[in-house]
Amino acid sequence: MSGERSSDPTALAGTILPAGERAYRVVRPIATGGFSVVYLARRSDPFGREAGREVAVKVLDLPHLHERLRDAPPAFLDPDAPLAQQMAEVRERFVNEAHLLRQLRHPNIVAALDEGELPGPRGRAPFFVMEYVPGADVGEIVRRSGALDWPAALAIVGALLSALAYLEREGVMHRDVKAANLLVRPSARAVPSAADVRLIDFGLATAMTRVPRRAQVLFPREVPTRPGMWWGTLAWCPPERLAPFLAGGEEAPDVQVDLWGAGLVAYLCLTGVQPFERGRFATDADQFAALIEGRYPRPRALRPSLTPAQEGVLLRALALRPADRFRDANEFWAALREAAPG
Repeated sequence: MSGERSSDPTALAGTILPAGERAYRVVRPIATGGFSVVYLARRSDPFGREAGREVAVKVLDLPHLHERLRDAPPAFLDPDAPLAQQMAEVRERFVNEAHLLRQLRHPNIVAALDEGELPGPRGRAPFFVMEYVPGADVGEIVRRSGALDWPAALAIVGALLSALAYLEREGVMHRDVKAANLLVRPSARAVPSAADVRLIDFGLATAMTRVPRRAQVLFPREVPTRPGMWWGTLAWCPPERLAPFLAGGEEAPDVQVDLWGAGLVAYLCLTGVQPFERGRFATDADQFAALIEGRYPRPRALRPSLTPAQEGVLLRALALRPADRFRDANEFWAALREAAPG
């Protein structure tokens, strides 16, 4: 995560954050995002002494949020809405994320432990406590090491698809599946374990349309998405969300949103390239056109050692029309396993 901010993220260092019956002492900031700061913290005893496990605390950065919305609100917000309404919507999404992560139970989804609000002088900013996942995101790993061997890529993508299969059963769309939102714990093993992989950042998550009653449990705050808007990161956005005609006159199944991101994660892991990254194009229009026209290098052109079967899985995962892709995460995972070399 990144973001220029006038507020000082280090100002919370040393602060004790009460959350229910527990408390946490903030150590230092470890990541910044568009609207939030993530801190390393440790459980504290009643006297404020560090007494337990390391955790990550995600805090809604209200001063920075105010500046961002005043200067350039994101696409998922109504630019004509009053600033106070935009602030309230982002806050509700943040609270929904905290509540959602405390309900979900999957080994490849980051677990939330507690939630609360900062003391009054800091604007009653909400925060929530998560398991701390040291290591690097998949994008960083590929930038450092290049394309991954098949077993390593299979472990990472398999863990992601397992998480997405679970989310589909729960009726949840993540809506921002990308390499930066997939963390891998460091390991001495040559091949990472699926147990070391975590899907993070559910700030844009929403309920699938087929489970309205379940949605009330998982998402206590109703925060509608503006019709016709895309969300998340353009380079990872499914083409039919940018050009609805690609869905063939029917709305693409909700699950296709996250499966597209999983396909790009697999492509990145196996080729070392994210084909729709902005830096690969001269203009924004060129990037947009490549997405909606399905123009990207064939995987074996980038990595000739891939087998035709492995390339075929990637091509199907990134087919331009949703109907030509995998129907669900389990089908995608089965195809990857079948494509494993001899």
